[in-house]
Amino acid sequence: MIQSLSRKLHLLFAGSTSLILTVLLCIAFLYQDNQLDSRTGSSFQSRLLDIRSRLELESKISDHWLSQMEGDGGLIIHIEDNGRPLSFRGAWEPRTDRETLIARAKGKALLEHVDTSQAPVSYTSRESSVFPMKGDHGDTYLGCVVVLARDSFRTLTLLQDTTDLTMARRWQRVLFLGLELLGVLSLWLVSRKVVGRAVKPVEEYHRRQTEFVAAASHELRSPLAVIQTCASAITAVPEQSEHMAEVIQRECARTGKLVKGLLQLASLDAGEDKDAGEETAEADQVLLELLEAYEPLCHARGIRLCLQLPEEPLPIVRGSEKWLYQILAVLVDNAMAYGCPEDSGGKKEILLKAEQQGKRVVLLVQDYGPGIPDIWKERIFERFSRMDASRRDKEHFGLGLSLAASLAMQMGIELEAADTEGGGSTFRVRILAAKEPPGES
Repeated sequence: MIQSLSRKLHLLFAGSTSLILTVLLCIAFLYQDNQLDSRTGSSFQSRLLDIRSRLELESKISDHWLSQMEGDGGLIIHIEDNGRPLSFRGAWEPRTDRETLIARAKGKALLEHVDTSQAPVSYTSRESSVFPMKGDHGDTYLGCVVVLARDSFRTLTLLQDTTDLTMARRWQRVLFLGLELLGVLSLWLVSRKVVGRAVKPVEEYHRRQTEFVAAASHELRSPLAVIQTCASAITAVPEQSEHMAEVIQRECARTGKLVKGLLQLASLDAGEDKDAGEETAEADQVLLELLEAYEPLCHARGIRLCLQLPEEPLPIVRGSEKWLYQILAVLVDNAMAYGCPEDSGGKKEILLKAEQQGKRVVLLVQDYGPGIPDIWKERIFERFSRMDASRRDKEHFGLGLSLAASLAMQMGIELEAADTEGGGSTFRVRILAAKEPPGES
């Protein structure tokens, strides 16, 4: 499904942008092509007007002037006076024979009823439209034929060589086509990369969701199987019903704890309790309450729980006091379970520590156990993530740290895991102070 979505997005993004690029390049090409035609046509019309005016005003046309006109503009000028060509034979030789080109131009003019072989019946001059024409060797021309009405009629056949212009236009088309292909290829490559990055979070979310459902199903299946087995044993072996009922109660409590954690994570994912980050809390008071609640439990397990506070009162911090307590409780519970194992020969001690660093209050939960490998320091905050892949520990589900991370993110608190100097794990909670502590400016 994700791959299909990626392909559709890639096709949509690349196809639409390629179409837009093609349209823009076509518009630019047509505009430039029209501008080129307009400039060429204007230049030809200007030369035609000059020569025509000269023919109308002067009875004699010098060969020198004709040579200069042909040489400057790449023109072919053929003038006939009462049907007889002038002695001027041209200043340059085109690729196709001059006489052939002139005959073709007269033929095109004849199609417009402009006949150079007959004198006009009135004093009205006749002029063909400006037409394109091809030679025999790939050469191209613009042409026009004019019949002037005077005492004696004159005809003008004017051609302008546009071969270089045609070749330049062909190269221009090749250039635009190359730019089009290069642009489309670049857009497809870029769109593939962009869509890949855009879909990657979706793929990651889908993967985590799949793993979450699988892990939740695995965790729920175990207590449900125990409950089902014990329920059947009560009927089959009545004398063990009291023991089986105790097991059922224990597994129900365990399942309830798991479901409660899942519901709270779902609530956080849904964005509920958004105002929790706007509340304030007294960090030192939270630590004292945590010490009071967990000290008896730690003592019963042979663990020493210590609290170290600075001499100056800590400032009020931003965040929900209830959630801050829950984050620290998760960290202490995690330290009791993994930082002070029963078979550990190390120091069975947990240190709660608070200090102020600039505008932030840093709360630390340190243990002196086996520590956390570097490759696990980020993964431990994932849901159902436990270094014990066999999940032999039935008291923990791998939800505590992920719940603490979600609560911290909701309140804008930084939570990270590091190594304790000398061995063990240290969890740091950085909270932004809401105001300066008493006695400070």
